[in-house]
Amino acid sequence: MATARVRTIPFLLLLLATLLCAAASVASSREDDGGRRPGRCVRQCEDRPWHERARCLQECREEREQQEQGRHERDRSGSRGDWRGKGSGDEREQQEEDRRRPYVFGRRSFRRIVRSEQGSVRALRPFYEASKLLRGIRNYRVAVLEANPRSFIVPSHTDAHCICYVAQGEGVVTTIENGERRSYTIREGHIFVTPAGAITYLANTDGRRKLVIAKILRTISVPGKFQFFFGPGGRNPESFLSSFSKSVQRAAYKTSSDRLEKLFGRQDKGIIVRASEEQVRELRRHASEGSQGPHWPLPPFGESHGPYNLLDQRPRIANQHGQLYEADEHSFHDLADHDLRISLVNITAGSMSAPLYNTRSIKIAYVLEGEGHSEIVCPHLAHGGESEHGRGGGRSERGKSRWREEESEEEEEQGQHEEAGQGYHTIRARLSRGTAFVVPVGHPVVAVASRGSNLQIVCFEVRAEKNEKVYLAGANNVLKQLDGAAKELAFAASEREVDEVLDAQREQGFLPGPEESGGQEEEHEGRHGRPEEVSETLLRMATGV
Repeated sequence: MATARVRTIPFLLLLLATLLCAAASVASSREDDGGRRPGRCVRQCEDRPWHERARCLQECREEREQQEQGRHERDRSGSRGDWRGKGSGDEREQQEEDRRRPYVFGRRSFRRIVRSEQGSVRALRPFYEASKLLRGIRNYRVAVLEANPRSFIVPSHTDAHCICYVAQGEGVVTTIENGERRSYTIREGHIFVTPAGAITYLANTDGRRKLVIAKILRTISVPGKFQFFFGPGGRNPESFLSSFSKSVQRAAYKTSSDRLEKLFGRQDKGIIVRASEEQVRELRRHASEGSQGPHWPLPPFGESHGPYNLLDQRPRIANQHGQLYEADEHSFHDLADHDLRISLVNITAGSMSAPLYNTRSIKIAYVLEGEGHSEIVCPHLAHGGESEHGRGGGRSERGKSRWREEESEEEEEQGQHEEAGQGYHTIRARLSRGTAFVVPVGHPVVAVASRGSNLQIVCFEVRAEKNEKVYLAGANNVLKQLDGAAKELAFAASEREVDEVLDAQREQGFLPGPEESGGQEEEHEGRHGRPEEVSETLLRMATGV
């Protein structure tokens, strides 16, 4: 017995040593992997031109983060459609953050609804699920397509209109509508529209850079919901044609089930696939032979003539602090059916946009490049307004009915206690690449670029017809139009003192940022004394217009 024990001890020691060595090896490999990741990105980007290296490094690191995040999302998100569910701790944390800032959505708020080794499509959940304050845009969704160099997005159609802005790269887009196929070359700055039901496919023809497209989807069938339908050649998910019964498929195509399975059956490459150099050249050739005219002369009403490049146009406002480019139905006829204006805002490093509000449009914005912050003035949150996500989610029907009654009573009671102009809540949010934010009608907003880089934002303004941008500061300040008596009564100061404040800023649209103008502010305060009080009154009046 003792001899057996003696023999067992060396065996246990050997086993323990083996386990310790294995654990050390795993830990070492993890440390090496963690140490190599930045080096891999550096080596991957070292052959790029110097002005592209920073962006290349950022994309490489973001791609690695997305790969790690994808492992955790695999069970929660499908290859198409939308998602539901309570989500993980990270999702609940993000929802809690969104409650405090119901108009701002960081990169983590996007969920991948299409995934492939060659790219992805990410989308925000419906706005009305994010906050009751966003019910006015319940029919709109935000999505972002990212496709690797020399990749191909297989033919599909959606049950929503897609208004797209090319944020980066170049490629070819083809649509088949009304029996006519049109192919166009697209590049950074282009806007194009793919109508609901039109067969569409794209290719990234650049051999080095990703193709990134930010898009607004205007849903039709179900408010805030859309679906992809992948047709011939659909690869994981399978083509919708394969969902018909085998007998119907054989009758429709007059061929065997085996051949139909080969064409329409499920494959493993995904819906964004790698294309050969020869295939890319062929797609590019079709685009060069297709319709060329992007916008001049203007096409007949109802006829689509392809993409429109914002960056090729003269900016509507431009100075050393920034530029504003705009397109609406008058400049780009494809927007005529969507009551939408698209703008590109480029704020110079250290500068800011002039405070303004829209009279009719709800602005949906997406940050393309740079960093900074935004401030949105909201009266709803100051009064304890509704900003909760999916209130009533998970309740029984009886509970929901009771909740609706209580909600109605709460709103009625709240309305009795609210007084106009009794306070505003400023939503201040950090902006970086991939951040989306919404500015409701009448809400004053300002965006400030950090001192390190320009801040570029693409804006989709919903319900743009007859909308007016009302500037609250700068050379085109609307408050300058008040007559003298109104200025004195509104600001409790002399007309001269009010004019000194309103006329001090000579720039228009884009202004020096807070850090740039700090010294001037101290100088004005030391010279007059009263303008500080006038400025406070000006802010109260501006936000209550």
